[in-house]
Amino acid sequence: LIERDGYLGGATVSQQVSHILSTNGVDFQGIWHDWMRALRRRGGLISRGLVRQSDKFRGGVDAEVVKYAWDDLLSEAKVEQLLHTAASTAILEDGRCRGVVAETRAGRRALLAARTIDCTADGVVCASAGVPWEQGDGVNPWSQSLTKVFRMGNVRWPQEGYPQELVQSLRQLAAEAVARGEYDSPVVANGRAVQYSANDGVHESMPEYRTEMNVFSSRVLRVDPLDPFDFTRAEREGREQAWQCADFIRGHVPGYEQSYLLDTNAHIGLRDSRRVQGLATATNEDVLEFRRYDDGIARSSWEIDMWPADSYDAQAVDRSSDQAKARRRRLAEGAWFDIRYGCLVPIGVDGLLMAGRFISAQRMAQGSLRIQQTCQSTGQAAGTAAALSLRHNVSPRELDPAIVAGQLHEDRTATEPAVDILKDLPEYGGRG
Repeated sequence: LIERDGYLGGATVSQQVSHILSTNGVDFQGIWHDWMRALRRRGGLISRGLVRQSDKFRGGVDAEVVKYAWDDLLSEAKVEQLLHTAASTAILEDGRCRGVVAETRAGRRALLAARTIDCTADGVVCASAGVPWEQGDGVNPWSQSLTKVFRMGNVRWPQEGYPQELVQSLRQLAAEAVARGEYDSPVVANGRAVQYSANDGVHESMPEYRTEMNVFSSRVLRVDPLDPFDFTRAEREGREQAWQCADFIRGHVPGYEQSYLLDTNAHIGLRDSRRVQGLATATNEDVLEFRRYDDGIARSSWEIDMWPADSYDAQAVDRSSDQAKARRRRLAEGAWFDIRYGCLVPIGVDGLLMAGRFISAQRMAQGSLRIQQTCQSTGQAAGTAAALSLRHNVSPRELDPAIVAGQLHEDRTATEPAVDILKDLPEYGGRG
């Protein structure tokens, strides 16, 4: 297992996306439960576990403990890890991926494999192998807006919470501070610094024993995530946004009087880049109509969660339309759409699979399936498919999708739910 950082955990750790979110819980499948149990053994799951708030399930994990939980799971499975190593190029022979060229601390190395799974989030291996891909909205290459998450330490939340009148007055203070020239960041000016600090719900994604606050105020716009210079600009701009937000919060928001800027995320939060073309594609219609397929290998039931690339305030999806309201009702009733096996199999190259947010999907579909538990499900599916293709001595593209779907159903059904609240969900059936 090649990992570019010195730890496992992906976005949960490196981007500080430490909350658990689901609209109906049916997207918590298989290996997610193993991960939850490993976290609980280490004390890294918020003691409340998973709670239902309005139209969502919500919870949180200790991002530092996540590193240890994944180490535990991989040690149990006897997985050989190579940390601080980045896959850069696919090794191709007669149209087949034979492994990757990797950049290690000892220099460039060729790592050969019978099957290769690209989980780089940006589809680096697939792109280097010549698999077609797209990005952006068809006009601009921009990703959805990026977020430089930061943590405030030594926060003491007021017992009375944050009444709406207080929040409004804090927003006015922010606007006045910008007008006086104290700040020039648009995410201070538009009240996002207040929205994600004077908030009675956001701190519940942190364990009770931590006096910290994850703040998601940042929005960095018009970024081409595949342009290294532009991505560098995004990191620096996001860090400046975090600094100004933290300064305003510490000076004005109750509970933060003795706080300090603890850190910013190691990698700016990136929601999308490449969407790599596979044998099948998760379509926008799949998302809107909650389509099910016999070759489904993962469920996606998160909302269509898209952030505009060019606005500090607007929503990319109109959630007030009748269609959006009808979709939310169906989600509340336990609906989901299936991600098909072919979405994990890139076209034109044998011996290669993919998993994570860059799998074959249209833009709206990607806005739903990019959430962490669904990425974990596609990872489990890709690993299962790799093993089955070797067992049956066929390439992943030749493998019968029904065999993969059947094996996953068997494995996930044998996995006990890690969180009691999920056992009563009718569509869930108490099993992953």
